[in-house]
Amino acid sequence: MKKIILTLIISLLTTYSLAETGKFNASGAGSWAVNVMDGGNGNMSITYDGNAGLSDKEGSFFDKSTMHCIGGLTLVAGKFDDETGMCTFYLMDGEKVFINYKGKGTGGQGGSGDFVIVGGTGKYEKISGTGFSSRQNIKGKAGMAHSLNQMSGNYTY
Repeated sequence: MKKIILTLIISLLTTYSLAETGKFNASGAGSWAVNVMDGGNGNMSITYDGNAGLSDKEGSFFDKSTMHCIGGLTLVAGKFDDETGMCTFYLMDGEKVFINYKGKGTGGQGGSGDFVIVGGTGKYEKISGTGFSSRQNIKGKAGMAHSLNQMSGNYTY
């Protein structure tokens, strides 16, 4: 009987793995190619596609990563509450993490919102988590959008 119990305990210990959990607080600057349809009076539709480099104050795997995001929003009288998109984070270890986000804000200034980590590759395949992001528009090359980005949250994989 003792051998059976011992075998069961060893079996459980070798097949059970603890989930990795943590926090992140990543920030960086990016540039975005934009498509704009201007309806006048602060009304417009915008789509964007761009990249940003990030560092992480918490030292998570998001440190020294880059993110590629594609998204869009519709301004009504200079404000938006429908920004949505997806980002891929390219991590230093060669893996990727994916998020979906939603936000609101003011045209020409920036915005903020929430995101959900929806998956990844390799060891991050089953990653999940949530967080908050914000961006502040900054000046840069004409014809592109430029921003300072801040993303913080929690993850489990």
